[in-house]
Amino acid sequence: METLLEILSDLVPGVQFEGRTDLVESGDLDSLKILNLISDISDEFDVTIPVGEVVPENFDSPEAIMALINKLQK
Repeated sequence: METLLEILSDLVPGVQFEGRTDLVESGDLDSLKILNLISDISDEFDVTIPVGEVVPENFDSPEAIMALINKLQK
């Protein structure tokens, strides 16, 4: 989770991510940032995120993003 939080902080400096459940709704993660995040996640965690998994529910919180990563690593 720490690695993911570092990726998020680098992508959107100055935003508090821990405990958040509204990253997409609030606009902190817009479509362009999500695309960049997917690229960073792919590089760091060696996973490919299918297009069908790119839905707001999977990116609304660090926990949801980490759950997606864990699911794809299995």
